[in-house]
Amino acid sequence: MNNYEKRKFLDYFSKLLNDLDLSSYMFDEVFNFFLAEFKVSKKLFPYDEDDELKVGKAKERVEFLKILNKVLSELKEKIKPRNTVLETQFLTIKEIYMLNNEEYEIMQILALKEINNIFNRFFDSINHSPLTTFSRAYLKMRYGKKERVMESLYFKNILEDRRCESINSSLIKIFDNPKCNTQDKIVNVIIGNQEKSKLSLSDYKHLKDKPEKAVRILTSAVEHKKKGVNILLYGGVGTGKTEFAKLIANNAGVPMYSVITQKSDYKEPDREDRLVDLYSKQHLLARSDRACILFDEGEDVMNRGFSAFGGASKGYLNNLLETSSVPVIWTTNDIYHVDPAFLRRMTYCIEFEKLSEETRLDIWKKLLRKNKLKVEDSKLAELNKSYDIPPSLIANAVESTKMIDGNENDFEDFIENVAKVVTKRKNVKTQKDFEIKTYDINLVNTDTDMDDLTKKIKNAGKLNFSLCLYGEPGTGKSLYARYLANILGLEVVFKRASDLISKWLGETEQNIAAAFDEAKSKKAMLIFDEADSFLHNRNNAQRGWEVSQVNEMLTWMESHEYPFVCTTNLLKTLDEASLRRFTFKIKFDFLSKDQVNSAIEHFFGIKDANVNIKGLTAGDFATVKKKIDFLGIKDLTEITKMLEDEVKVKKSENLQSTVGF
Repeated sequence: MNNYEKRKFLDYFSKLLNDLDLSSYMFDEVFNFFLAEFKVSKKLFPYDEDDELKVGKAKERVEFLKILNKVLSELKEKIKPRNTVLETQFLTIKEIYMLNNEEYEIMQILALKEINNIFNRFFDSINHSPLTTFSRAYLKMRYGKKERVMESLYFKNILEDRRCESINSSLIKIFDNPKCNTQDKIVNVIIGNQEKSKLSLSDYKHLKDKPEKAVRILTSAVEHKKKGVNILLYGGVGTGKTEFAKLIANNAGVPMYSVITQKSDYKEPDREDRLVDLYSKQHLLARSDRACILFDEGEDVMNRGFSAFGGASKGYLNNLLETSSVPVIWTTNDIYHVDPAFLRRMTYCIEFEKLSEETRLDIWKKLLRKNKLKVEDSKLAELNKSYDIPPSLIANAVESTKMIDGNENDFEDFIENVAKVVTKRKNVKTQKDFEIKTYDINLVNTDTDMDDLTKKIKNAGKLNFSLCLYGEPGTGKSLYARYLANILGLEVVFKRASDLISKWLGETEQNIAAAFDEAKSKKAMLIFDEADSFLHNRNNAQRGWEVSQVNEMLTWMESHEYPFVCTTNLLKTLDEASLRRFTFKIKFDFLSKDQVNSAIEHFFGIKDANVNIKGLTAGDFATVKKKIDFLGIKDLTEITKMLEDEVKVKKSENLQSTVGF
C-alpha cells in the first residue's frame, strides 16, 4: 500500500473498531495483514498460549482496543501525507463530478474495497453491510441519508448499480492506470471515444436540404449554449440513421459521444442504465465548449408503456429533454410506440423513408466501388430491382462476398440469405409486377362507365386520387386496379390484409405506414386488398387498436400523393369517414346476360351461346377455363354445367341461390 492507502486504512480501522467482530476468523486475518504491512510487533498485544488474541471477555476486549488505538495513533503520526497518483485520481473525480464530502468518502471506500485486497478483507470482516457500518460510524449519517447519497452517486454513473455497492468499471480502469492522472484523460475514459462517420453528405442527397438544416441546428445550439436541443432521426431498419447522426456531428465540428448499448460486464443495459449514462454524460460534457450525445435505439426509453413499471418517470425524461445542456441526437426505428409527450419536445425530426430505386442503385454502386467488387451494370440493375433492401444489408453482402473472394453470383446469394432472415419471408426476391396480357374492360359490370373513367383519369394527368372498389368476390376489382396502373405507366405495390395485420400491438399501423412509404418511394399505385379487415367502422370498435388502425389509414389517405386503391367485399362494414375520403367509389357486380355470353366467347371461343346464368364473374370464367384446359372439354353444355357449379358454392346474399337460363 502507498502512504495514501495506509493513512486511509488506519483512519477507517480506528473509527470502525467498535463495529468489528474481534473474535472472527476474518478479523484475525485482517489483523495479521495489518501487523505485517505496518511492521508492528505482535508482542505488543495480549495472546494466550495457543497464539490466540485475548478478546473473548469484555475486560480483554477493552484492553486490546486500548493498545490497538495507541498503536494506530503512533502510526498516523509517522506516515506523512504525500500526494499519490491514486489520491490525485480521487480528487480529480471529485472535481469532475462535483461530489460533496459524503459522496466523496463513499466513492473512495468503495473504490479502495475494489482495488485493494486488504481493504476488501477488512470490510468483509464486518458481518453486515460494510457501507452501512461505514456511513453510520465514520460519516455519522442519519437514517436515509446514505440512500440519498447512493442515489446521487448512481445517477452520476459512479456506482454500477444502485442496489449494490459496486463502483463503475470505467472508474476501475482509471485507478488501474497510473498514467490516467489528469482531468482530460479521466473524462476521456469515462465518456468513451468520439464517434466518427465514414460517409459524406452526398450519400444522403435523397434527404434534400435536411442534412444541412440539422448541421446548422447543431452548430447554433453549441455556439449559443442552447438548452433542450434534441434531434430525432426515425425510419426503417438499416436506412443509415446512426451513420447520419455521426455525419452531421462531424460536419458541425462537434465531438459526439454515444450512450451505452452494452454494459461493461457484457450484459444488456436496461432503460434505467441508459438514462443514467445519458444523465452522466450530460453532466460531464456540460463543461465542454463543443459536444453532443448520440442516443441510439431511443425507443428503449421513450416508449408509451414504460411509465407504469419503468425505473424512471415520464416527468423525469421530459425534464431531461427540456433542460439538457448538451444537444442529443436520438435514433429510433419506431415512432409509433414513442409517447407523444416526448415527440413534442424534439427540436427537429428527420424521417428516413424507404429509398427510391434510383437512390438505392447509387448506394449499390458506391459500395461496390469502395470494396472493389465487380458486378456487371446489367446484373446490378437486376439485383436492385429484385431486392428491395436497406443499405446496411447491401453492405453486409458486399463484405461477405469479399471475405470469400466471391463473384456476383455469390454476392446475390449473400443478399438473399440475409434478406430472408431480416424480412422473415422465404420468397425475398421481388417478383415482376403483374402483367396485363389480355384484359377486356367490357367484362366488368359496374355502376360507372369504366372505359370513360379510365380515359378521364389518364387525361387529367394527376395522380393524387383514390378508388374504393367494392362488390362480390371475383368481379374484377383488383384486376381493374392493375389495368389502370398499366394504363398510367405505374408500378403496383399490392398488399393483402395478411401482409398488414399483426397480432402485436401497433405493428399493423407500422405496416400500413410502411406500405404507403414504399408506394411513395416507388411512385407506384398502392392497392390494399380486403380493406374491410382494417377499415372497419370505428363506431363498432371495442378496443383501442381497432380505432388506431383506422386513424392511421385516414392520416395517410389525406396526405398520399399517388394513386391508392382499396378493394372490399363488405362495403357496409367500412368506416364512414374513410368512405368520404375516396375520390371514386365504384360498385362491381355479377356479369349481365350479355356479358356472360361475351365472356363465353372471350374465354372459350364459342359465339352466340345465349346462356343466362346469374351470379357469374370474370373470375369464375378464369377458373373454369383452367379446368377445361386440363380436361380437354369443348362442349358448351358441359362448360355451362361447370359455370353453374361455380355459382352454387357462392354465399352471396344478392344471389339467393338462383340459377336461370
